[in-house]
Order: sequence, then C-alpha cells, then structure tokens
Amino acid sequence: KLVARLGEMLRGMNDLHLRSLAECFLMDEPLMHKLSRAPAGIKHHHAYHGGLLEHIVNLMEVVLRIAPCYPQVDRDLLLMGAFLHDIGKTRELTYERDLAYSDEGQLIGHLVIGVSLLEDKIREAEKLSGEPFPEELRLRLQHMILSHHGEYEFGSPKLPMTLEAIALHFLDNLDSKIHSIS
Repeated sequence: KLVARLGEMLRGMNDLHLRSLAECFLMDEPLMHKLSRAPAGIKHHHAYHGGLLEHIVNLMEVVLRIAPCYPQVDRDLLLMGAFLHDIGKTRELTYERDLAYSDEGQLIGHLVIGVSLLEDKIREAEKLSGEPFPEELRLRLQHMILSHHGEYEFGSPKLPMTLEAIALHFLDNLDSKIHSIS
C-alpha cells in the first residue's frame, strides 16, 4: 500500500526530468524491496522494518499538503528531495535479522550512498530519455541529500542553501522528532 502511494506521488510530478528519474527508482525492484523493508534508524525514529518507507511517504504527504502555502518553493523538487533524502539507508543499515550498520554504512554513510544512488539513476534516466539530465537539477538534488541534516554537528557536510533544502531539513526534522517521541 505504501509503495503504491509512493509511486502515485512520484508519478504525479509535473517536471518530466524528475518524473523520468523517479521511474528509474521505481523500476528497480531490488531497491524498492529494500526500501519497503528498511528501518529509518537503529535507535531513534522509525527504527523498525518498513520504517524508512513509512517515513518517506509521510514526509512526501506533508510536502503535498504544505506546498500550496509556499508557491516560491518548487513542489516537485521538494517532493523528489523527500523521496531521496534517506534513500542511502537502504544500504547503510542491515535489517535481515537485527538492526545494525553495514560496513558501507559505517565507512561511508547514507548521505554519500544516497548521492551515489542518485548518480546511477540519473545515468539510467539519460539513457532512457536520450536527453541529458539538467545540471542545475542534479546539483539541487545532491544538495538536498547532503544538507538535509541541517547542521554540521548532525552530520551534514553542507548547510541547506536553497528554499527546498531548507524546507526538507525542517520537515524531516519534524517527522523524525514526532515519531521518536510517540
């Protein structure tokens, strides 16, 4: 049910480049299987099987609700950022038995893994469409992944510098805080 809602939201984007990119993620069955099983964390928010997908879908639902209040924010870019911000956790964490960090997760972390996954899917989208992916869009998506923790002391290599990155940081923080308390 959550995977279907995720697909519906991503396929509802108006931006053709983002929709094509989203389709490359949605067609990757092994990745989507991992996404549906992965936790969002080990101890804090959504620390259970399927928690990552629940967190991402909830965050995307919030984006769709608040976007009309902020017309200066690119809704599709923020929606794609919400989808991608923690995608690296599918490889950062192990969750077949106990919840733990993979070697890749300990050595590289989900931000770098997420940017790597994004780059792979951008190349796929370019092959499928026969068109180059816009460089500015690539940079904005990378920036959202790398800055979504919002502060250097929380592991962000960059601080959020675009409207969409700032919005993503605060919305992600809101969702994670609410779920870590409830």
